[in-house]
Amino acid sequence: MKWLLTFLLFLSAASTSDASIDDWSTKDQRLYTSFVTLQAMDVLQTFALIECQERNPYCPYHETNPLVGPHPKKGEVVVIKLATNFLIYKMLDKKLNQRERRFTLRALNVVSIYPVIQNEQVGLGFYIPILPYKSFRK
Repeated sequence: MKWLLTFLLFLSAASTSDASIDDWSTKDQRLYTSFVTLQAMDVLQTFALIECQERNPYCPYHETNPLVGPHPKKGEVVVIKLATNFLIYKMLDKKLNQRERRFTLRALNVVSIYPVIQNEQVGLGFYIPILPYKSFRK
C-alpha cells in the first residue's frame, strides 16, 4: 500500500501539463463519462463484497481482480482505481489522437461493463453508499 501511495504522489508530481477533457469532442467526453460511471459502479459492487466479507465469515463472494486480491480493503480498491483511471486519462489525453482515443474509449467501455454485469449476476448489486448493504430491505 505504501508503494502505491508513493507511486501516486510521484505521478502527480511528474505531471506538469494540465490535461483538459474540454478539448475532446462531445462524443469522446460522453464515452469517458460512461467509462468512469462503469468504474464507479464496479467500486460500489466491490464495497458490497467487502462488507459481506467483513460481516459474514462464510461470505460466498471473493474478488477476482488480481491487483487487490481475494479479500481487499476499501482503501486499496479506491487507490488502485484512482491510479489506473489517472493513468488511463493521461494516456487518452496526451498520447492518442482523436481517432485512437475514440477507439480506446469504446474498448474501455466494453471491457468495463463485463465485471459490472458479472457482479450483478452473482448477486452483488450496487447500493447507496450511505446505507449498509441490503439494510434498506423491507
